[in-house]
Amino acid sequence: MKKIIPGLPLAVALALALGAAPALAQEVRIPHAQGETVLPAAPQKIAVFDLPTLDIVNALGKSDLVVAVPKSADGPANFPAHLMGFAEDRHAPAGTLFEPDAAALKALALDLIVVGGRSAAQFEQMAAIAPTVDLSAGDGDMVSNVIASTENLGRLLGAEEEAAARIAAFRETIARTHELGGKAGTGLLLFGAGEGFSAQPPGSRFGGVYDLTGIEPAIGPSEAAPGPRPEPGTPEAAAARQRQQEALEAALAADPDWIFTIDRNAAVGNTEVAPLAERLATDERVTATSAWQEGRVIHLDSKVWYLMTGGIDGMTASAEAVATAFAQAQ
Repeated sequence: MKKIIPGLPLAVALALALGAAPALAQEVRIPHAQGETVLPAAPQKIAVFDLPTLDIVNALGKSDLVVAVPKSADGPANFPAHLMGFAEDRHAPAGTLFEPDAAALKALALDLIVVGGRSAAQFEQMAAIAPTVDLSAGDGDMVSNVIASTENLGRLLGAEEEAAARIAAFRETIARTHELGGKAGTGLLLFGAGEGFSAQPPGSRFGGVYDLTGIEPAIGPSEAAPGPRPEPGTPEAAAARQRQQEALEAALAADPDWIFTIDRNAAVGNTEVAPLAERLATDERVTATSAWQEGRVIHLDSKVWYLMTGGIDGMTASAEAVATAFAQAQ
């Protein structure tokens, strides 16, 4: 397996590889996050274990190429609403993002397996079954990553025109959202998990909300602690929780003009804990903010943001909803 040229961005490398071959050539070379994969021809049978990729493939009208997705054979699939078509029987169940069903995948005689994000750790296991690529999003602005991923998948799947049309519509939506967001004041993203919630700054896992909306963050960029996440119950974990609470207090004290929320419990179907919106409504630190008192709170689609941040359809719909809220508040 060849490695990507050091320092060459993945999106650029993939674009060059997919666009450089002679018109009559059939071989497809795909640089990706964990190397380079060579296919004898454009793939016709694909298993997708990366939900942003699944969103884009669907947006490009190529869902018929997807023969297997991460879902259980005996339980409901957990996809965002606009991807529930992949819950149908014509898309075979192939395990989960964390535990793929190797036997099911081998039986399908696949041309390509796509991993990314949560499933990237399964790359080696998947590569032993069929040609595999890791399309995890790179660092940088989320909007740029969405556009690059859509362009590259358009080339790979022979849907360049469809990709160009979706990107043009996405750019138009983002431009309108940014124009309104630039006049909206400051914003703060609150992420709920379990019984608690935290403030998410730019550069954090969900910091792409600020990229998408164009609003000025109410808090500064993330300063992640070095090293792995501390083990639960350790002094290090307690110190991390304390820092998180201090960051939350400071963020709310900054009095954001807008609050955005993502509720992990809603995304994964956890009904044992009250919805984040209800819990925020009883928290005096939140209800004291200008955002809450003026009704400038946007509850983002938690499945879109928690399960598959980065798909062009999901992000377009989210930007449209935010733009509408901004416009109505003016």
